[in-house]
Amino acid sequence: MTDLAGAGGAPRPTTEQARRAVVAAHHRRGVRATAEYMVGATWYIGVWFWAIALAVGGIIVAAQSRAGDVDVSALNGPAGSAKFFLFVMGIVLPLTLVVVHLASGGTRRSFLHGTVAGAAVVGVTFGLVAALLAWAERWLYDRLGWQTAWPHGQLYDDGSQFGLVLLVQTVFCVVYYLSGTTIALGYYRTGGWLGTALLPLALVPVALSELVLQSGFFGEAFARALGLDGTSAWLGLAGGVVAAALAVVLLHRFVRDVPLRAVD
Repeated sequence: MTDLAGAGGAPRPTTEQARRAVVAAHHRRGVRATAEYMVGATWYIGVWFWAIALAVGGIIVAAQSRAGDVDVSALNGPAGSAKFFLFVMGIVLPLTLVVVHLASGGTRRSFLHGTVAGAAVVGVTFGLVAALLAWAERWLYDRLGWQTAWPHGQLYDDGSQFGLVLLVQTVFCVVYYLSGTTIALGYYRTGGWLGTALLPLALVPVALSELVLQSGFFGEAFARALGLDGTSAWLGLAGGVVAAALAVVLLHRFVRDVPLRAVD
């Protein structure tokens, strides 16, 4: 219900409505602060990651060109390793934020929502950079007449399939980032021994994403061993979305009652 105030009869919010508005505003601030920290801190270091990836790719191209035999993708490996970089960032960043967030009045719910939102933004942006680099490499190789097969199998053939590369790399980046965060909070919440025992559970989304998206690092061999190497690209992407959703569910399980304690 609302009260009427003034001659114009303008509605005045009740105490309960006002309280809900304050709570909602506080939640939005917590979500935004968490997401901005996750994205900003990741990209602050991520710029250097991509700079190194480009440098490594350039060295590979230069070495092959000097030898007169360019037959290996220079950027597939460096760009495909973005998920491992984000896995590490997912482990490190929450431990620097969760104590400050909770101690300053932030809720576990806003921390969870902000972390998931940050992971989504990071995943899309890193996936976009990976896809752009793969496309640029394919374009350059075609112009120079270099024919090369990518050394690792995956759902796409090469960087010319820009949309598919973007989707696959985005899903990988999101899953690895969230799984890293789950591992970090598992250790923070339960300690060393139990945190280590929970590692296999936290890595289930990673294993599932590798299986369905069939990355060449070990996912392709994993899928082939289980007879799933013939999976279509879109079915694989659907499985990747399931892996990302599972990563969110596991993260929620660790965050919902995480205690406030100092990080050693």
